[in-house]
Amino acid sequence: MPTRPAAPAKATAAKARRAAASSKDASPRAARARGGASVQGSGRTTARAASTPAFVSNLPFARIALAFAGIAIVAIVAWVVITTSPIFSVTDVVVRGSEHVPQAMAERLIDVPEGTTLFNVDAASIEESLKQNPWVESVQIERQFPHTLIITPQEYEVAAIAYITSGDVAWAIGTNNTWIAPISLSVTVDAEGNIVSTTGETQGDATAEQDGTASAGEDGTAAADGGGSGDDAGGDAVTAGEPATPEDAQGDVAADDGSSGDDAPGEADEVSTTGSDGAQDGAASDGTRVLTGLEAALALAQQDDAILFINIPADVAPASGSEVTSDVIVAGLAYSDGFSTEFIGQIEDLSLESVDAISANLTSGVEVSLGSPENIALKERVVTELLDQVEGITYINVRDPENPTYRAL
Repeated sequence: MPTRPAAPAKATAAKARRAAASSKDASPRAARARGGASVQGSGRTTARAASTPAFVSNLPFARIALAFAGIAIVAIVAWVVITTSPIFSVTDVVVRGSEHVPQAMAERLIDVPEGTTLFNVDAASIEESLKQNPWVESVQIERQFPHTLIITPQEYEVAAIAYITSGDVAWAIGTNNTWIAPISLSVTVDAEGNIVSTTGETQGDATAEQDGTASAGEDGTAAADGGGSGDDAGGDAVTAGEPATPEDAQGDVAADDGSSGDDAPGEADEVSTTGSDGAQDGAASDGTRVLTGLEAALALAQQDDAILFINIPADVAPASGSEVTSDVIVAGLAYSDGFSTEFIGQIEDLSLESVDAISANLTSGVEVSLGSPENIALKERVVTELLDQVEGITYINVRDPENPTYRAL
């Protein structure tokens, strides 16, 4: 049988093919197994690698934070050293006066403690001290290195001056609708009517007299420190701003040449230019004259571009720093706030007999009946147009500005 031996060969070939196929199938599985192990191992490696950079990466931020903290501590220490060091200690304090706060008075109110530097100045304390004067609204403080401090009071802006006839006193009212302080009712004006000095007692003088240190202030007030006055004997000099009187030293009467009528040869009194000697109308030879009472109040109001209030009810009771509560004064302030600056310049005074009977007297002599403070801008426009268009007007009624009436010569 020639074919029987071939069977084993076929079987061997078949086994070889199965073995080859088995090896081919095993290789991918082994590869996948090896690959899986490799991936798993890579994952563990990645996890370990990820945790390490996160910690390392935080180190620079920690160092930066520590650096900033160190810088802050150094800056704080440096600031404390500078603010307390005598390098910038205040050794020169310059105090400036203002219109109603003489320099001498401001200096008495301010106390800069020893050891103060330009960096630790107690501005609040300085402002509080200066505000003892009712005219002071705020304080400007300047630092000039290395040792100078400049202090300047800032005053309230005046909206109106109220002349109270019953007490022959005038009060300044601020634009914030509060009473500021009483003002002097004796002023010296030049030939053009401009104020050159205030000769009556002011708030500053009263305080100075209480302290016993009164002196001539920037407002032109007379000295009260025991210097010569009109009543001194022996021909002492007359204090500036006090006209000579028959009761002057030993009954002397000042002459135009400045010498006393009974003075010994060579002696002479210094006579104020505000005296009325030799002048029919009270004006001195240089044209200056002293105004008192209502005239003084008007001059002060014009100087401040404010309105003068007159005919004020007797029940009005001002107090420094207090709010204006009187209805008629509030109504007057409404007109002061509502009128233009140009129109205010034409008003001599505002009569405040009652809220409904407010009237204005213009510098031209025209009387304007205003009534209650309504349609203020319209009332001003009507009055201005009538004054421009009609000759010889003496009276205008704009209580109802839609239907004004007037009288003319």
